[in-house]
Amino acid sequence: MDPRPIGLLTAGVLLLSPSVAAEEPALAGSEWRPVALGEVTLPDDVDVFVQFRGEGELGGFGGCNRFFGTWQIDGDAIAIGPLGATRMACPPPLMVHEAALFAALEAARRFERDRIDLRLLDGEGNELARFAQTDAD
Repeated sequence: MDPRPIGLLTAGVLLLSPSVAAEEPALAGSEWRPVALGEVTLPDDVDVFVQFRGEGELGGFGGCNRFFGTWQIDGDAIAIGPLGATRMACPPPLMVHEAALFAALEAARRFERDRIDLRLLDGEGNELARFAQTDAD
């Protein structure tokens, strides 16, 4: 029996089935609102967001300052930063949450995404921050 038809059939099935990359929780082009930073739950009306832009660029608004940086993922590993930001001063509660956000982003070593929920974790698996997707369909 000629093995080529089976090989072509197998290749066709692989092309039609979802690829492994499509199953990975891609972040490029997504925007997220922090729900919790460490043990602190943030109110729903906070004007804070993180954008995982294409080509590894990160941007957003921390509540007081705009910020920018880089990001990359490899499997469930994530590296964010270094971050840069504008240098406006705001009332202490905003500055405290903003500093906590920046620290969580730069300390993240792993991530877990479940559709519109994102968790950033440190190297030991401790949750640093939890996010809700703001641009989900």
